[in-house]
Amino acid sequence: MGMEHLDLTPIACTLLRDLGLSDTHIEAVESYSSAVWLTPEHVVHYHIIGSVGRLEHEARVAERLPEEALYPEVIAVGRQGEHDWLVTKRVPGVPLSAAWPWMTQQERRDAIFQAADALRAVHHAPATDLIPPCLQGDAPTLSRRALIERLLAAGAVELAPLADAVDDGVPVMAHGDFNFNQVMWCEGRVTALLDLEMSHAESPDWDLAPFLGFCADPARCVPEVRLEAVSRPEDYRDAPGWLLEAYPEMFAFARKRDRLLLHMLVYRAEELLADPTQVNQIVSASLEEARALETLLPD
Repeated sequence: MGMEHLDLTPIACTLLRDLGLSDTHIEAVESYSSAVWLTPEHVVHYHIIGSVGRLEHEARVAERLPEEALYPEVIAVGRQGEHDWLVTKRVPGVPLSAAWPWMTQQERRDAIFQAADALRAVHHAPATDLIPPCLQGDAPTLSRRALIERLLAAGAVELAPLADAVDDGVPVMAHGDFNFNQVMWCEGRVTALLDLEMSHAESPDWDLAPFLGFCADPARCVPEVRLEAVSRPEDYRDAPGWLLEAYPEMFAFARKRDRLLLHMLVYRAEELLADPTQVNQIVSASLEEARALETLLPD
């Protein structure tokens, strides 16, 4: 039986008690890549699937962030064999994705502006020496140029125009998975920006793809089944324009579709590298996704 199928709550309780913290009223919550528990005061993350070291990387990133980035205080980080863990203080609120369906238009706009301020603070942190264990989808941290060269060698000739679209200026600390699940919202304000497991040096627009992808299909991206029926694309239609207004520097790139296609290919890098016979099919699907995401960006 894999670790993801075990009740790991006793491990979380032991971690808390070893740190001199209370495990009273501990409860497990839904999460994608780690097991997560909440107590009234703390959050425990425990690696169960994918590349080990992701939580240790998140703690290294957190050390570099200014207060304006709204990342919760790290209490402790460590490793048990092949499983790393992280304990942070708990901040008030719920994920923005859970609050969004019932928020007013003005509250939604305010939330995007506040999240943009926190993201800009993340982008100002030093990152050039940080390499995460993996990227989205547990893909290896392969350079974009190397990825395109491999795909061209595998026969994806339609990607030839991307060869001169992969380079950037001075990189920033990209969040890596900026979306509505990672923003905490409480009583009219953003209280935290979470999930730095994939943060690394990249261009600011690197954080557009997960944000736009969520706006295009929120029901697919929400972590809880109960939210799928109330998470509608029309409720997110104005969000890209608000982000542009709040953080115009993030949109300062040419060749919009090529850039979005590049992001989609990196998002699916593990899949692309695992089976060369499927490269053309996956590239075609990624191009369709890039075209769809492009329509969300204001002219």
